[in-house]
Amino acid sequence: MKLNKSTVGGITLGLVIIFNLLFTQFKGFYEVVYQNGLFQVWRVLHDFTLGLLPIPSLYLIVPAFFYYFLKGQFGSVKQFFIGLITSIIWIINLFYILWGFNYTQPSLYTSLDMTPLSLDAQYVKKAFLRQTAVLEHLAPGTTTDQDFKSQENLIRKTQEKLLSDWGLSTMGKVRIRKVPSGSLLRIRTSGIYIPHAMEGHLDRGLYVKQHPFTLAHEMAHGYGYTDESVCNFIAYLTCMESGDINIRYSAELAYWRYLSRYFAQSHPEEWKLLYPDLHPVLLQDLKEIKNHINKYRDIMPVMRDVIYDNYLKSHGVKAGIKSYDQMIELIAAWNAKNG
Repeated sequence: MKLNKSTVGGITLGLVIIFNLLFTQFKGFYEVVYQNGLFQVWRVLHDFTLGLLPIPSLYLIVPAFFYYFLKGQFGSVKQFFIGLITSIIWIINLFYILWGFNYTQPSLYTSLDMTPLSLDAQYVKKAFLRQTAVLEHLAPGTTTDQDFKSQENLIRKTQEKLLSDWGLSTMGKVRIRKVPSGSLLRIRTSGIYIPHAMEGHLDRGLYVKQHPFTLAHEMAHGYGYTDESVCNFIAYLTCMESGDINIRYSAELAYWRYLSRYFAQSHPEEWKLLYPDLHPVLLQDLKEIKNHINKYRDIMPVMRDVIYDNYLKSHGVKAGIKSYDQMIELIAAWNAKNG
């Protein structure tokens, strides 16, 4: 049998499927072989080579990948089709090999010995009002004059300590890169982790006070976490532990916005009365967030949500795109455990 890109890709895909099944069934096997083994190797290899570049490694990896797999494949429609299918197979293979196997990781509730709580509208109201008081206390001391590089370094240091305290490996040096304004906000996302580049990416058009929390969220993905609510939760704890008021405010604001949606739905009249009386700095920040997002036209919102929702569910995230909101439940469980 001649071993070419297509054949090797097909064999590798078969192995990926087998190992994904094994990792799903045997969590200890996943933790030893992949989470604390191969994944850490990939992190170190990338972070101390391409990760040191001043530009996103995505800018080099994408053209190099397609040049390698599509070079010489334009001689006929058949050749191009084979090259395209081979590229897709390898995109899938590399997704799992470099990061995607982490979808088989055990629940964070199990890892941290937390008990899931059933939350009602009354809990949300209390949490929202308490969070509003926290934000109004912090808001006057915040500024838009923030240094992204310094924040990245501080957040990385804080998050690595947090995860190490949980007994997890944090080898490597996860990078978060800024990408052109609107490239992510047009699909209504502020950041994205791309496994093939092994880096997180943040939209330059995002309001600056949202940068730290988004940065911490994508960094959590980089250290191997897949569930969006878990990354929100880790980002929140990271920012809380940072000791920097702007970083903490970014996380508190993100948490408040999740709570506010539920509060506004369950207590609409109270929301209408409360909103205009929020601290002027907080009101201005909410206005700026909306303005920054509205600069970019939303592209195919329904199709985008359906695709992403099904993607998450197919990887074991039962709540789909609603999983982001489960940050509220994780914080409640964490607070209950830690008093």
